[in-house]
Amino acid sequence: MADLGISHTHADQYGSARAKRQLTARGKFHFAVNAALVAAAFVFVAALVCGVIA
Repeated sequence: MADLGISHTHADQYGSARAKRQLTARGKFHFAVNAALVAAAFVFVAALVCGVIA
């Protein structure tokens, strides 16, 4: 592993292939909520740019 200035213990939390877990119902719900918030923020900013919201 490249020397990134962090220990292997901390490197594991950034997602190694063997650390991947099956998505639980809670994880899927969390992903859906995050996706909805990002989409809503994008639509809001697009509406501001296009002048739909004054």
